[in-house]
Amino acid sequence: MPIGQNLPKDGANIAMQLTPAVIALAQTVNASISSSSSITFNAATTILRVYAISQDVYFKWGSTAVTSSNFDEIIPASQIVDLVVPKDSTGTKYTTCKFIERTASATIVVIEK
Repeated sequence: MPIGQNLPKDGANIAMQLTPAVIALAQTVNASISSSSSITFNAATTILRVYAISQDVYFKWGSTAVTSSNFDEIIPASQIVDLVVPKDSTGTKYTTCKFIERTASATIVVIEK
């Protein structure tokens, strides 16, 4: 079996590993997401590892408010999701994202790689 055959592909269809061989660039813990909360990334961030600790969380790339009817991803409760930071329609890499709880008492941890 060729190396990288089972790895996910990035936007250029190149195989990528999920955990880069670098230490975390930044960590964010939000134990009380009750409104649309923003994270501005480190300039070198290429991957987000997102942990939804207690409840589902809605996620949106960019600075537009995230709502239950306007989101890009749902991070399920008790799950870890790795997301490659994409480029917007102009080809510029996103520099922020937003989160909001799906139900009360959501906690989220975000590690930038």
